[in-house]
Amino acid sequence: MRSVFFLVLVGVFLQSAVSSSRAEKPARQRRILCNYDGGSILYTRKGSQGPVPLTVDDLKQAIREPAHQGSQVDTVLLCVNAQVMFYPTKVGTMLGTLATPQQRKQWPAATRQWCANLKHFADKGIDPWAVMLAEARRLKLEGLLSFRMNDGHDGTHLETRFWREHPEYHCFDPDQGHTLDYGHQEVRDHMFLLIQEAVQRYDCDGIELDFNRFPVLFKAGTSPDRIAKMNAFVRRLRKMLDDEGKKRNRHLVMGVRPPTEDYDVAATYEGSRKVGCDPVAWATNGWIDFLTVSRFLSVTFDLPVAPWKKLITEIPVYGCIEIVEKQTGEALTPRQYRRAARHIWNEKADGIYLFNFFITREGSTEPAFEVLSQLGDPGVVE
Repeated sequence: MRSVFFLVLVGVFLQSAVSSSRAEKPARQRRILCNYDGGSILYTRKGSQGPVPLTVDDLKQAIREPAHQGSQVDTVLLCVNAQVMFYPTKVGTMLGTLATPQQRKQWPAATRQWCANLKHFADKGIDPWAVMLAEARRLKLEGLLSFRMNDGHDGTHLETRFWREHPEYHCFDPDQGHTLDYGHQEVRDHMFLLIQEAVQRYDCDGIELDFNRFPVLFKAGTSPDRIAKMNAFVRRLRKMLDDEGKKRNRHLVMGVRPPTEDYDVAATYEGSRKVGCDPVAWATNGWIDFLTVSRFLSVTFDLPVAPWKKLITEIPVYGCIEIVEKQTGEALTPRQYRRAARHIWNEKADGIYLFNFFITREGSTEPAFEVLSQLGDPGVVE
């Protein structure tokens, strides 16, 4: 009888500890979260219609633009990697640094300008991401890093030393992209150190783990085995963030974009578990602070947010609008943005998340800035 009473007391204590930990986290009502692609934002600017040299003011302007009068954007997420890192790194490999002079000559203009801009800033001791995060803080925007957990783009500018030296850790053949197999402890350790370096390097408000770039994490293994490994990995990252947060005297946020089961469907809980991720467990255990439901690369006008909301009640759940309409391959019109947002709000989402909002500048179209004063309102109409 005493042992039963003791176990009850322990259970009450542990539950109280979890509740207390959550209560200490600052409540934040996000309306629109805007994710910046780590490529085009470093080689395009307003009206550029393609790659151009950038100045420090261009970097600041990129943050000021979505913060215009009446905008409902309150969180910006800056993508800092695609296997390679987009800054001088001691842990990994910086963008383009392993390419030979002959390979560089074969790069498209955008890639050449991207690398040239990064080198220009680095040579002058300027860190673009630090500049943009500081501008976000000045404007009272939440500034998060977004980390692509297994980016599968290929190209000589994206090759890393880790990739070259460890073919045994590749998920696929080299011509199928640069994805790594998280089934290996060495891969999980490497990714942990990259994320830790990024968090320690920047005065950010936290980080997003983008498992939907790309939704491939394992080459083999059962779902339970995959989930156990990823649970331990996410728990380890949560502890790292908490340790860093204590040094800064504030809670550092960790959000996630769970992976889709394949490239043609939106993320579901069942599909995410098949890939190896259990975001419901992450939320229940207090490891993550928000979750964003997405589809890979293109918009879907019937995004399944409601099923996630039923499963996850501890943290906000957002709905993602990608900027491309798959059938046409064209950027969304304001009307299409509003259509997608209306469905997301009807699914009882806690906010709207915009992915790759600025990449239209790679072509001849400016971002649809007008929608930033509309989509954060649940009463938005087509």
